[in-house]
Amino acid sequence: MKNIERIKSLLLAFLVFTTIYLVQQLWVEFPESLFSSFAFGQESNEIKESEISDFILPEKYVINFGGNSRAIMYFDDGYQLWNKGKEILKTVFQSKNIKLEEMTNSDFEEARKKRAIGFYFSNDMHTFIFGKMLDLDISPSIIDSIKQIDSIFIYLDSPLDNFIVLSNGTKYFKISGVSFDYKSVKDEIDAISRSDFTRVYTITDLLATSDNNNTYIPLTVNFNLSQIYVRKEIDTLSEIEENNIATLFFNRDLAYIRRIEESDGSVIYVDSQRTLKLYENGTLEFFRNIESNGENNNLYLSLKNAIDFGNTHMGWPIDTYLYKVDEIEFENNKGYKFTFKYKLDGLPVVSDEEQVLNSIEIEMFNNQVKSYRRHIWEAIGKVTLKSSYKSMLSAYDILDRNYSFMKAKFIEKNNIDIDLTSAEEIDEKFKLGINNAYLAYYDNSTEGNQVLKPVWIIEVAGLSYIFDAYDGYVENGGNPR
Repeated sequence: MKNIERIKSLLLAFLVFTTIYLVQQLWVEFPESLFSSFAFGQESNEIKESEISDFILPEKYVINFGGNSRAIMYFDDGYQLWNKGKEILKTVFQSKNIKLEEMTNSDFEEARKKRAIGFYFSNDMHTFIFGKMLDLDISPSIIDSIKQIDSIFIYLDSPLDNFIVLSNGTKYFKISGVSFDYKSVKDEIDAISRSDFTRVYTITDLLATSDNNNTYIPLTVNFNLSQIYVRKEIDTLSEIEENNIATLFFNRDLAYIRRIEESDGSVIYVDSQRTLKLYENGTLEFFRNIESNGENNNLYLSLKNAIDFGNTHMGWPIDTYLYKVDEIEFENNKGYKFTFKYKLDGLPVVSDEEQVLNSIEIEMFNNQVKSYRRHIWEAIGKVTLKSSYKSMLSAYDILDRNYSFMKAKFIEKNNIDIDLTSAEEIDEKFKLGINNAYLAYYDNSTEGNQVLKPVWIIEVAGLSYIFDAYDGYVENGGNPR
């Protein structure tokens, strides 16, 4: 069975190289690193042991230079903005003299004109967990006021008037009364202001809404992103690799572990307490029985133990971040499910989760690991567009090309009666429903591709759309957020 699969792999590799050669003649240039990686089987060095503070990463950065001049960044580009921002947050949260006040919408609108940097996260984070992950004891008054955070703003107008704002998307809380050194961040922002940065505007600015929609999107982009050639992290054609992984998870002589090869190419290892399954597509699933240890579920301890388990079981890809936390239940026991996603080349890797796992998921009960699922791509090269090829589209371009399609989906999802609602009212509601736009790499491996393509993710009123960043075509048709 294995020999047949190896022959198939050799034939597939021949077809891949033939395709690469033919496509190269049309529109792409390939770096030598891609071919050397295939030829010499280089091992990935993108796995590391991580500290808990490593798992908070912004999805994007918005920099206000003052007034209405703003830049958006989807990757850090070496400025270390988040690392420097974290130092400021530590200074503020550790202070005993903070002043906390809720801002009105008009107060926040006025503050948006000030010089500042905003960090936007992919999902709401528990404020308590956010503090613990940064090794901070956030005061109960802050946690009681804003239990979840989806964005943080650091204002840098004046040493006498610097403050931060925490937001959950609907409310804004100003923390002031603390003097902090922001020179290192200010220097980086000054450097960005002198660069060829990507300007950003609000939906209200671009689409003329009656009420404010301060979702930021770029009108144009002045850069192109490469496609990324990838390979599966786990090779099910190598029995040696499979056994090495099994040894890691069972921590005992495999002579006592039953091994099963299934007809679909997957391999199962099982004993009386644990099951490990390695799928042909590179997905790993691990389950084990756990006994009650008398411990109550603790969110932070469960998270810490989940990260420690990942550290000792294949490690974490570079730029892995905590995406979301779900409360779960199994046989009347309550627990937590932690979903971790990761970035390649500074951008998150996304997929249609109903069809393709593209993350690390860990279920915890009694602060112990009950299940562990993992599917990771390793980058092996880039596909660089030739200069004569078309430029990448902006988020505004995507909206403009797909406006009618997304509005129709919006009407359908919200059960809007078009006979009873005016076209102007529907249009306004749709524009106000646009709440996010960001760049990512898309995994479409259900079609057998080994290439991640750059895409725009546009989120509208609970639906998430994935669009090809070069031709603007929809990839997923709008899945629930």
